[in-house]
Amino acid sequence: MNWDEETEKTFLKTYKGTKTFITFERTYYSLFLELLKDEELLSHIRFANDTLNIPPLKTFILYERDMLKKDVFRAKMSPTAKRGLGACFGYLYKFIYGGYEAEPSWFNDTLTGIKTASYFKKI
Repeated sequence: MNWDEETEKTFLKTYKGTKTFITFERTYYSLFLELLKDEELLSHIRFANDTLNIPPLKTFILYERDMLKKDVFRAKMSPTAKRGLGACFGYLYKFIYGGYEAEPSWFNDTLTGIKTASYFKKI
């Protein structure tokens, strides 16, 4: 999946306020960009979303933390980081995959502090 400079510009225009996320929460943004290079993992995340209604953000965090044993999702995230990462998945599903709308879902991850995350339904 290609997330180039033009995509980033469009993302920033679509989700106002994400410039702070991209600039100051670079760790999370970089992890998201790494994810986009892993087509196999993306297909698993998409399956979990489309078939099981599991939010992509939840699958991503649990994979990074529990499978890869990364510490980045073992601490509270700032509100900017939570919103920014959610916006990344929103953009991915609504504009790159296309034809999806967000449905809020309870996540309640005590380590990151994320209470809700959206899964995406085909429209």
